[in-house]
Amino acid sequence: MESFEIILPCFNEEDNIIPIFDEITKVVEDLEYKFLLTFIDDGSDDETWVRIKTLHDKSKNVKGIKFSRNFGHQAAINAGLKNSQNQNVIVMDSDFQDNPKYIIDLVSEWENGAKIVLAKRVDRDENFLRKKIFSLFFFLQKKISDINIPKNVGHFSLLDKSVVSEINLFQENFRYFNGIRSYVGFETKFIEVVKNKRRHGQSNMTYWKLFKLGINGIFGFSSKPLNLIAFLGIGISLGSLIFSAISLYYKYRYGRTLLGWTFGLSSIYFLSGIQLLSLSIIGQYVGNIFSEVKKRPNYIVKETTD
Repeated sequence: MESFEIILPCFNEEDNIIPIFDEITKVVEDLEYKFLLTFIDDGSDDETWVRIKTLHDKSKNVKGIKFSRNFGHQAAINAGLKNSQNQNVIVMDSDFQDNPKYIIDLVSEWENGAKIVLAKRVDRDENFLRKKIFSLFFFLQKKISDINIPKNVGHFSLLDKSVVSEINLFQENFRYFNGIRSYVGFETKFIEVVKNKRRHGQSNMTYWKLFKLGINGIFGFSSKPLNLIAFLGIGISLGSLIFSAISLYYKYRYGRTLLGWTFGLSSIYFLSGIQLLSLSIIGQYVGNIFSEVKKRPNYIVKETTD
């Protein structure tokens, strides 16, 4: 019998652990597959791990992995994939933002031959600012990435075990799950979903964490920012040569400079800004290299339920 492992990263989700288990169990009870729920406790400081162990004691279909500290959402997903034991995988949040009812649709598309099934958001129950931030991020990601990373698609997805095996061969520590999932290829299908608000507690994904995740996604799968620096440098150099020639003509033809000293000061600030932008982009890539060459693990397991 085919089996599925549902990977549920969680950080301070004590009020959501048991309800999400109950709802998922209810949704999958009529499906003719075996389902295992794996909760990844990303260094929670509340009763999340206690609730996970309680569920494990009640059900043989629940297991838990606890990190030694908070390593982040991407590390939690990576740990779940590494410990999936040659099973098909469903990745979803444990705070009810990913509605368990869509599991049936994910499995249905997989039954029709898809190796990767992505939950594409047609609407999200969030405030206006967060919607605009996500919209801007997906726009930039689409324009800049070297590979096709689908728009309005988050972590909620189904991966065939053959896909999981390929992803687990990746040796990089600096991981962006959505990018790696697209990079491996395979036949991909979509289901349409509505992203809910979390049911209990407050969101742990701050604007700063969203920004860092977006930066990782863009710089981890694109060299276009480096090309942009080259084009900016060429454009500014050509522009300065043309403007110098025009200024020289005005000086000798009319006996006065073009735009005066104010333009010179403005150009200095402009060029300084371009230099700082260039250094920051290069620094981002160098920082990624620095993180990779150290070969530090991107998570450390403190305890498991098995």
